[in-house]
Amino acid sequence: MEITKTRPRTVTFAGSLQLLFALAFLIAPVLGLIYGADVQSAAEAELARQGLSPSVLAENNLHFDEGGYAMVLPVTTAVIAAILAWLTLAGKRVGRILTLIVQPFFLALDVFVLTSQLSKVQFLQSILGAGANAQAVLDASERVYPAWLLAVSDGRLVFTPLASLVVIVLLLLPSARAYFRK
Repeated sequence: MEITKTRPRTVTFAGSLQLLFALAFLIAPVLGLIYGADVQSAAEAELARQGLSPSVLAENNLHFDEGGYAMVLPVTTAVIAAILAWLTLAGKRVGRILTLIVQPFFLALDVFVLTSQLSKVQFLQSILGAGANAQAVLDASERVYPAWLLAVSDGRLVFTPLASLVVIVLLLLPSARAYFRK
């Protein structure tokens, strides 16, 4: 007769956070697919308004629309996080072990994403040159998205690193260790 253990709330919370983390990484790609062409057009129109060639973006391999390789990282991250969440919630020991290995990488990814978001104006300005207004190009492209997206994006930048830290801590607690012990 097999004895089933009751899953501790700490493990349930950790798995739930992993699922929310996965969903958070899908926000940008999904909205990029929906609004991407319009966002790209808005950025190119702003460049033309400033007297710059819209082709400067393509020449520097910059795309405001999500697609191709730009989808790989967020979608892969979301899929891995969802699998880890399923393993965690299913009480699989390998889920805890893999989470404790992978989640720090997710945390590093979060720091990279945050850093890139904070430096996107400077990066675009370096490509466009001193005569351009990079902030205006970004503003024009961001106006295409729904108004609520900025709040959600900012929330995601705060939520995902905190979620990573909390998941790691929760799975290191004695209740989680005992639950996953064979």
